[in-house]
Amino acid sequence: MVELSDLQVSRTTMVKAPPERLYEIVSDVTRIGELSPQCKAAWWDEGSSPREGGWFTGRNEAEGREPWERRCEIYIADPGRAFGWVQGGRSDGVAEWSYRFRPVEEGTEVEESWKILRMAERLIALGDEILMQLKANTESSIEATLAKLKKVAESET
Repeated sequence: MVELSDLQVSRTTMVKAPPERLYEIVSDVTRIGELSPQCKAAWWDEGSSPREGGWFTGRNEAEGREPWERRCEIYIADPGRAFGWVQGGRSDGVAEWSYRFRPVEEGTEVEESWKILRMAERLIALGDEILMQLKANTESSIEATLAKLKKVAESET
């Protein structure tokens, strides 16, 4: 049986841009469609913004399934350092996404991470093989997102 510790991914890349600039790009969730191969659009709840406790909705698309939307709650918003959210919110959510920014001599090391927080019934029902495929797809998606973030940030500086 797949364990929670199996369902996490973290990747890093070096970007020739200051951490504050990278934070601005990532925390503007309305730009996610420029970066992610799966999350094609996102919008803030009315009156919300990139702050802890803020909410937004992301619209995802993947081959072979209908598009779906998930509401997300920001759990960390530390300009120039970290930005992250939980799909479904901190109290009931299942997946956590985050970005960490570390200044280095050449620019910024950016880490994007994903992890499953709890084995909700809908995840258990998928079975181990599908869960491991979800992890593999997420790895590919994170790598593509980081490559696009690097391209976008370096072209804007």
